[in-house]
Amino acid sequence: MRFRGKLRKITALLLAIVLTAGLCGCGKNKEDGKKLPTSEGFTNDVLMRIGGSEVSYAEANIYLLSMREEVEALYGSEIWDIKFTREQRPYSELMKERLLEKLIYIKLVCHMADEFKVKLEADDILNVNDYTQQYLSGITETTAKKYGITEELVRSIYNDNVLAEKTYRTITLNADATYQESEVLRAKFCYIFLNKYYEDAEGNRTALSEEDMRALWTKAESYRATALEKEDFYNYAKSVSAASTIEITVGRADLPTKSRNAAFALHTGEISEIIEEDDGLYIFYCVDEKDKAATQAAEEAKIAELSRIYFDGLYEKWKENIPIEINEALWEAM
Repeated sequence: MRFRGKLRKITALLLAIVLTAGLCGCGKNKEDGKKLPTSEGFTNDVLMRIGGSEVSYAEANIYLLSMREEVEALYGSEIWDIKFTREQRPYSELMKERLLEKLIYIKLVCHMADEFKVKLEADDILNVNDYTQQYLSGITETTAKKYGITEELVRSIYNDNVLAEKTYRTITLNADATYQESEVLRAKFCYIFLNKYYEDAEGNRTALSEEDMRALWTKAESYRATALEKEDFYNYAKSVSAASTIEITVGRADLPTKSRNAAFALHTGEISEIIEEDDGLYIFYCVDEKDKAATQAAEEAKIAELSRIYFDGLYEKWKENIPIEINEALWEAM
């Protein structure tokens, strides 16, 4: 099987959140009385090998059971028969793809931990122990026996998740996250908007005539002249604007070119000229040329994005170079 799919970052607390008591039945198990199917080169309880690490059928089942619990809590048990995508595939098939993606991600990242000198410290091990005991206390002996769940296996799963998350953080901490200030700058504006279209009861739009457009420009010029004399632009805009939204906090990329150039040329307290866009006329007032909180949030998001891109590039190379072998027969039987 050739693995395909986009990387999805798995957090260290993934299993702490979704591995809960009352696990639903999922897949086959050894109590069926039938020997598990297997492909050549595998023992019947090994589902896959990733970078030399084996994933057992029981380990994969723990992940699958937790995912099922999470999905049913959100969408109900009817979700499994609903068809998705153009190919009309059931959600159960899509979940198996997510499972495969998770398993490969966790094992590959853990496989690379040594290269980046990442290991679990005392605090990490204490967390793994706590997660393990919390999980085991939430399942019955019957459930554990049915799905081959042991303390050693649960501890190993939590160990992998914590190590993978720590490796991700270590790698992305050293990523090149260079960006232009203009990419993250967020400014706050109020604006007056005048519509260039009529709209009927059905929502159909009709463009204003040339004569009506001249009248609209005259009105806009009058509004701008009045706004220059007002101390409270917001309330004045609220009284004359055709838009329900009066105040916005945006980045350059959030506005069309003409509005962007005009609005971001303003300093705090300044009013723009009238700008014509496809939908109407705009007059911007700059409330704050650099909204600190919004800009900081944008900076953090940008750094996270660049770090993720850096990590994804490494991850794709790992997938190309590290052997991934799948027990096809057992995988199909899950």
